[in-house]
Amino acid sequence: MNKPIYLLRVALQAVLIFGIYFLYCSNPDGTFTIRIGFFLPWLILSFICQFYLMKFVGLYPISEEAAEKKGEHLGEINFFLAVFLLIIYDLLGPLVTVGFYYWDKRLKEGQGEN
Repeated sequence: MNKPIYLLRVALQAVLIFGIYFLYCSNPDGTFTIRIGFFLPWLILSFICQFYLMKFVGLYPISEEAAEKKGEHLGEINFFLAVFLLIIYDLLGPLVTVGFYYWDKRLKEGQGEN
């Protein structure tokens, strides 16, 4: 994977996770209270899971030229849908990671049969 793209995705995920935690710790009167409970470790685990999700073959960023050379088609995705998916990855990271792991395993088994 392209290293600058990988670092950019890590930074984006870190910002999104920090933003989610900031909203979680914000009070109605505008103050901020650090809360350490189940949610903070879950977000940390979710951030760690992002490294696996970013290495998942189905989520590699690819240029149009590289896709054309491989004979693949690039589908377009709505920006808001992409941001929504990133937020879902952040909130449900460990669960999504397990799902992608088993999906990747099935894809590799399917390729091994051919």
